[in-house]
Amino acid sequence: MVKQFLVKIIIEVGAMVGKSVIKAYKNVAQNQKQGQPSPFTNFINQSMQAANLTHKPMTKPEAIKILNIDPEKQFDAETVLKVYWRQFHKNDPLKGGSFYVQSVIYNAKIELMKDFPDVNESELLAKFQAEKVQQDADDKAEKDGEGKPEKSEKTETPNDTKTN
Repeated sequence: MVKQFLVKIIIEVGAMVGKSVIKAYKNVAQNQKQGQPSPFTNFINQSMQAANLTHKPMTKPEAIKILNIDPEKQFDAETVLKVYWRQFHKNDPLKGGSFYVQSVIYNAKIELMKDFPDVNESELLAKFQAEKVQQDADDKAEKDGEGKPEKSEKTETPNDTKTN
């Protein structure tokens, strides 16, 4: 008798749970068709905002301030990328910089480059990289020229002397 009663309760509870799940699924599907987020999504968003875990998008004035560009002057894509390139490499973690600062600089560049959609960033960055390599080579050559004493006349070494 008890077994039959328990089986009957389990079947009824299972049917109620199944109907509830189907009803909830239909509501979510209907809300998504109407463009409304699900209650679960709303709950997660509210929780994250309450815990300050959401990322607010960077504004253009913030990006200008981060890249240290004069807001009074007009700037072009080349200026933005040149400043970005310099600051990004100065803050390289391998050179003692900060990955966080690098990511903020990158996000500032992304925000400001939205104003220049037709610019080929990779081409300009390759140009800056080539200029940097050339400048480093020039600096090294200049340093090597100053650091070493000038060579005077050839001095004889034991191997250079002829034996008769």
